[in-house]
Amino acid sequence: MSPFHPYVFTVRCISWPHEAGTAPDYNWVCFPLNQDENRADGSAMKHFSAKTPLIIAATIFAVGCSSSGATPSPDANVSDGVPVPSPTAVVAPPPSGSLGGTLKVVAAAEIPHRDVHQEVQETLTALGPGLAYSRLLRLRSGQGSNQPNLLLECDLCQSWELNEDLAYVFQLRPGIHWHNIAPVNGRQLKAQDIIFSLDRLKTPGWPNAPVLASIGDAVALDDLTLQIELSLQDADALLALADGHVKIVAPEAVAMTGDLKDGPVIGTGPWVWQETGPGESMEFTRNSNYFEDGLPFLDQLNVTVMRSVPLSDSPGSIELDKVAAFKAGLVDVLPVGPHEWELVQRSDAEYQSVVSRRSGAGVVLAMNSQKPNLQTAAVRQAVFQAIDPWDYLDTVWSGHGFASVGIPVRESDWLLERSEMRQNFFADPGKARQLLLNAGQSLPVELEVTVRIERTGNENLALEQKLMADLTAVGFNPELRRMNPVQFDDLVMGPARDFQLAVGALPPTSTTNSYLFGLLHSRGQWNLAGHDDALLDTMIETQAAEFDDLGRREQLARIQRRVLDQAYLFSPVTAVSRWVFSSDLKGFEPNSTLSEYNFWSRTWLDR
Repeated sequence: MSPFHPYVFTVRCISWPHEAGTAPDYNWVCFPLNQDENRADGSAMKHFSAKTPLIIAATIFAVGCSSSGATPSPDANVSDGVPVPSPTAVVAPPPSGSLGGTLKVVAAAEIPHRDVHQEVQETLTALGPGLAYSRLLRLRSGQGSNQPNLLLECDLCQSWELNEDLAYVFQLRPGIHWHNIAPVNGRQLKAQDIIFSLDRLKTPGWPNAPVLASIGDAVALDDLTLQIELSLQDADALLALADGHVKIVAPEAVAMTGDLKDGPVIGTGPWVWQETGPGESMEFTRNSNYFEDGLPFLDQLNVTVMRSVPLSDSPGSIELDKVAAFKAGLVDVLPVGPHEWELVQRSDAEYQSVVSRRSGAGVVLAMNSQKPNLQTAAVRQAVFQAIDPWDYLDTVWSGHGFASVGIPVRESDWLLERSEMRQNFFADPGKARQLLLNAGQSLPVELEVTVRIERTGNENLALEQKLMADLTAVGFNPELRRMNPVQFDDLVMGPARDFQLAVGALPPTSTTNSYLFGLLHSRGQWNLAGHDDALLDTMIETQAAEFDDLGRREQLARIQRRVLDQAYLFSPVTAVSRWVFSSDLKGFEPNSTLSEYNFWSRTWLDR
């Protein structure tokens, strides 16, 4: 039986947290029920293989990493239900004579050590030693990669396919060599190296272990052929192998010192790590033996750490230093927040900018359906109708980001259109007031608004002022309650759920299933709405094991409409990464999802 031809039976799902001291994970297991154990509404869940138990969604991994991964290549052809990917990247060629040069980049934090498997920090993964490594798969960036996206392409592999045993078979690129550094000394990459790295990443208690929750046993069929079983029936499973934390490291390098915290940094990636002194910039040189012909275009990449300062310190000092360094030509690429962006715009520096859109990160507005006044859907709908998220984007976040339900998706067109969201669920104060009256509410309706106050930026202050005014205008009497991040994580995100309406940072998810099972399933770790919605649960469970892209897209559209119709939560601003860069930098089209970093090798300086 093809894994894309489902049969249906009824299952029961149970969940449990990870053991204490690990990342805030949440596991789900579903198993067949007897006929007399059906849901009250008679719903059932899909199963796409004869394997049981059926594990629908796994770990929700902290700090923006994926707990599970993604589906086959979006450009895949399908033959007998098995995807045959076409994973070739589109790389913009530099003009003649533009190769070489040194690119100077700013990072936000110093690295704690060099072991890419034992740390989740973004600088280490995507701007530090991690640049020296490759993965089996990677996310698409560059030309034609509209964002947000979770589109896959090969890195170390040259093709993959899903067989009928629900295992992926990867053909590796021939002739890939490790960096010519002892003790590896430039030998050829083998499938056994990938197995070693995956097994090492799964070390119990290590922070990146949950990333591979959907990945089962790996077997080398030969030196260039790798078979990886799925441990979970998860349509997102392949994204685990493309996550920026899943680097392939050399066994000899680990054996030399026992770990990689002090090096050596030896990979197969486009950049070769150079030793520098403490507090100095991290330096990388071009790997002249890199397996993608012509890449990287640059000769050298230098990374300088310049941290943002909290509001309690001298206001704007570091931000000003960053902008001043960019203006003076000391740095070429600068990631900026809204405040830094304003400083850049007010300066006389010549610059370009680009926005990398990310779903699954940003701000969430959630309503606790278990609290007084919010148990009725009409009241929650009135809150949504009272506000115009797109006005908030312009006035609060200076155009940074976009509004959505917040779900990470394969491609941007998997999200509901702005026109549909605005017309049906938001931005109608008159309808908001009528909803309250029709629900029999005595005006004004009391409503406590909890806002997480961050250490940097003024966006939260502007947001709360606008939100309070809009709610008051339609018949609410909002009472503001401010919390610092620690209080918010404890009282709002924690099991206490001590709030009515809350606005704050989204929990860290980066795949479709991790978001849906974490925030929107009735038994999710972060079910902020506190709902018990059997219909929504069934919709989530069904799409989790849907390997057909068209079918899953349609299911996700229905899920988004259900969430907005019931007014459980949405993301008034889904995160973006804005980059400012010098006018002579070309081909810079980043995708920052899942700690992606491959785009650095595809840019060049036209100097």
